[in-house]
Parts: sequence; structure tokens; C-alpha cells
Amino acid sequence: MSNKVAIAIIFSLLLGSTALWMASAGTNKSENDGLPKSLDIYYEYYPEYLYEMYELGESMVGITVNLQQGDMTNATESFKLFEQEYEDSSRMVPEWRGYYKPNEVKKLGDALDAGNVQDVYIAIGEIGETCADCHYDTMPAVYDKYYGGDFSNLEMNTPQGFLPWKEAKMKYLLGGFDGIGVYIKQNNKSAAEQSFILFEWMFDNMAAKCDGDGDKSCHSSTPRYYVSEDIQTLITDMGTNITEGNFTESERIRYEIGDSCHRCHIIHIPAHYAKLDGI
Repeated sequence: MSNKVAIAIIFSLLLGSTALWMASAGTNKSENDGLPKSLDIYYEYYPEYLYEMYELGESMVGITVNLQQGDMTNATESFKLFEQEYEDSSRMVPEWRGYYKPNEVKKLGDALDAGNVQDVYIAIGEIGETCADCHYDTMPAVYDKYYGGDFSNLEMNTPQGFLPWKEAKMKYLLGGFDGIGVYIKQNNKSAAEQSFILFEWMFDNMAAKCDGDGDKSCHSSTPRYYVSEDIQTLITDMGTNITEGNFTESERIRYEIGDSCHRCHIIHIPAHYAKLDGI
């Protein structure tokens, strides 16, 4: 890895953590996310709207599955279910009703009644295009709002006790990580070792939150990236090399760990920022 790439990774870690620290902790973008208020009720307890989309999609695909089997009778039955699901889902979010094309659905039904398989596929394709338009326009915002991570209410153990997630990361996790690099450059082995001890401890505290530790953890099963065993092994190896005075190898490993941190940020930071004002 080149020095320029390594510096870019470290800078991205610093920038991401600093922005998280400065962002307003508990403010939702409920008025600025571009989504209709009528959608909120369908995500209050469980993703009701998502389940409706599954049912709608399955009934639509059911038509083509039946046709592929040469089963026109059940294709017609699948259409009846799809037609009802289409109407039901169109009423759930009035602001999105414009994405629905009932005339195209009627064409589909007429083609089935006439036994015209080619026209059936044409109609399904036209309906599918309107579905794709809706997905393109709305799905990213829906995923951000209802599924994306929000770290505002998470706390992490630190030398000061439990602190908000972003403050703990900025003050102690990043402080320990960058401290290693600072003291390696200053050829201060003892201080680099102290920074490593802080970083390793803070990393374990963060990993515990990611890995299903307590009611406010993010994952219900062990994450296989970013805080997994391979990264833990890299951290151990970095500590060993610091202790042995192998600073060049320590820095190489640190950059590799930093790359993993950056990949985690790519996944989580956009969704978190989407929930905050002023980002």
C-alpha cells in the first residue's frame, strides 16, 4: 500500500469520526427525508409495507411461473391475486398512487383472457417498468429511514465510563488508533504501546456493541466483517510488532485495519447521516 493511500485511509477515519462527533445526536430527518408521512404507520411495529410488496411481487411472478409451465388456468388465478394485491397496495400510500398503472393491469387481464401469451409478457414488462421507477425513486430513502443504522442512542465504555458512541469513538478509539501512528513516527515505543492498549480495549468495546451485546446492540448475530476474528488477529499482530519494535510492519498492519474500518464506514455512515439534520 502506498503512503498516499494509507494517508487517505487514515484521513477518512478521522473525517468520519469527527463528523459523527459534531453531528446533532438525536435529531431525526422526519420532515426532510422526502418520504410521505402516510408510510410511517406501516413501519411502526414491523415492516408491513415491505411484506405487502413481497406479496405483490410474488403474485406477479406467479403469473409468469404458471405460463412457463403452460398452465393458463393457474396463471389466471395468479393474476386475480395480483390484481387484488395491486389495488390494495396502491391505497396504502396515497402519495405514491401515481406509480400505479391500473390500465396496464387491465391489459394484462385481457391478454390472459384471450390466451395471448406474448401480450401477457408485454403487459407484465410494462407494469414492471413502473414498479422499477417507484423502487428507483423511493427505495434508498426508505432503506435509510427504516432500516439504516442510527448510533445516536448507543453508548460505549471508555476510560471516562460510558459515553455516546460518536464521542467514545472520537476521543478514545480514534485517539488510540492514531496515537499508535503518531508515536511510531516519533520512535516512541513505550507511548505507542500505551496507545495500542487503549485502541485494543476500545475496539473490543465497540465490537461487543456490534456483536449483540445488550438490548441496544446493532446485530443479533456475529458480524463477519470489520470486527470479526480476522481483524482481531491483525490487531494482536500489530501489538506484537509494536512490542518487538517492528514499526514498519506495525504501520503496514495498522493501514490494513484502517481499510477495514473505512469499509464499515461506507456501509453505516450514509444511513446514519440520513437520520441527522444538517448533514
